[in-house]
Amino acid sequence: MESKNELTQPTRVIIPVDTAIKRTTNWRNFMKDKTAASDVRKIPKAVYISKTDIIDMAKQCEADDSIAGVRAYFTLNNEFSETIKNEVKFVMVLVRINDTKPFGDDVLYAPGNGNGAPGGEPSNVYDFSKPCPDCCDPDSPLFTGE
Repeated sequence: MESKNELTQPTRVIIPVDTAIKRTTNWRNFMKDKTAASDVRKIPKAVYISKTDIIDMAKQCEADDSIAGVRAYFTLNNEFSETIKNEVKFVMVLVRINDTKPFGDDVLYAPGNGNGAPGGEPSNVYDFSKPCPDCCDPDSPLFTGE
């Protein structure tokens, strides 16, 4: 029986490059107004995830029919302060289908992966992103807006 949960539906949407440039420019302008970054090149713009990490997470999704996909949560390494370097990153978790919850359940703990969480349960929260601007293509129009 096929689930009616909207999480099981594809989310891939390809947008025009000029729309992507406009949206990333909107983000940079928003962040510039919200931070005291003296150098706009230091404003967080993106995160990089390696192909290996994407494939490994996809394998976990394929191995468990109850997994609908992944969810990414934005994070800061430290509380906000204008005096310390902080990195906007995101952590990812698998999302399990739950027909009573339209957006599923975060799978925070997974048995057997060896990364102990408080209370002894292994964590299933992945932080394998590298933040941009440290790991970006500075010539990309998504980076520059031009």
